[in-house]
Amino acid sequence: MKTEISAGGIIVRKIKTSWHVLLIKDMNGNWTFPKGLVEKNEDTLATAKREISEEVGIVQIKSLKKLDPFRYTYTRDGDLIQKTVHYYIFLVSGSEIAHPQQDEGITEVAWRELYEAKNSIGYEKTNVSILEDVTSFLSSYGH
Repeated sequence: MKTEISAGGIIVRKIKTSWHVLLIKDMNGNWTFPKGLVEKNEDTLATAKREISEEVGIVQIKSLKKLDPFRYTYTRDGDLIQKTVHYYIFLVSGSEIAHPQQDEGITEVAWRELYEAKNSIGYEKTNVSILEDVTSFLSSYGH
């Protein structure tokens, strides 16, 4: 079995009293979070920041928390792949405008309120629980 390690970010900002999360629409037409494969000599935090920069063009972010890694198995070209994904919660610290990296198949980016994101998120088996973890963390975050 092949293995892959990826990292990505859940990017949040507070507008008035509600938290919003940045979602991307991927090549499969699903709303999800920016992420990608860890490159040689790169740690998962550096990967998450790089992928956010590449996929949505935002670099002014502050890491708030590392979430527990997610593991799942999938098949690609007949090969079984064990995937581990490390997600971090990031707070936007600037006023950059997000834009999709279209050459990677990302067609849209959108800020959604957390509760709204749960209703539109793809890959429900992992992403709904990620949003629940983010919601739980933000409820006690003093910002």
